[in-house]
Amino acid sequence: MKFSKLAKESLKYYVYGLVDPVDREIFYVGKASANNRAFDHLKNNTKESNKNKKIEEIRKVGKEPIVEILRYGLESEAIAFEVEAAIIDAIGLENLTNEVRGHGVLRGRTHAKEIERLHGSDPIKASDILEPCMLFYIHETYSSTSNELEIYDSTRQFWQGVSKSNRENLNTKIALAIVDGVVVRVYSIVAWFSAGETMSTRQFQGKPDKWEFVGQLIENHPLAGRLLVGDDGYPIKNMQKGYSYLPRTPQTM
Repeated sequence: MKFSKLAKESLKYYVYGLVDPVDREIFYVGKASANNRAFDHLKNNTKESNKNKKIEEIRKVGKEPIVEILRYGLESEAIAFEVEAAIIDAIGLENLTNEVRGHGVLRGRTHAKEIERLHGSDPIKASDILEPCMLFYIHETYSSTSNELEIYDSTRQFWQGVSKSNRENLNTKIALAIVDGVVVRVYSIVAWFSAGETMSTRQFQGKPDKWEFVGQLIENHPLAGRLLVGDDGYPIKNMQKGYSYLPRTPQTM
């Protein structure tokens, strides 16, 4: 099936869901703009993903995923992003095949205690932290509906470019899970492994040159719940590669 030209014009920006016809549950949420992107997921795709595996499971019993439009006629992409993120949060990322929570998660579904943690945290300058730490920015996968094991796995996996000296000599023994500048969890780093070698709630599907660590939760660490800020007083920014080091000493490969 495809939308006609007139239908696409009426849709404008829209948010859709892929639905399991057996239990009528949404298993994937996406957004699009006056096009047939919602149906593109149903084309034959050899790429391994949780979404494609779910589609294969449905087809094995002789059925086809249902495409439902969850909201349409949206005036901008920004609004569509907000709606998409809100729906993902409402269902719970752990109940979907989406890889991340989507855009606009800063104001997403959050427990009251998490609001206090994120917006009532005492700031500390990152430059004042002397203990060697690795900062892992997990804002895309962190959710207040995730359990402790899921948060741990999203912090420790799957990272590219971790220095050989850091892995072998454990130059950094503390891992900070960061969401919007706030330290939401602190873990010890006991050992590093090639990605996919340890038991996990997540399936590794990436390149072989990525890494993961194992460690323990440190509940009463002094940095837990603190807002990390730069010398300018603003919360530290997420790094594109997903992690950074403190102190920022040179890391040799």
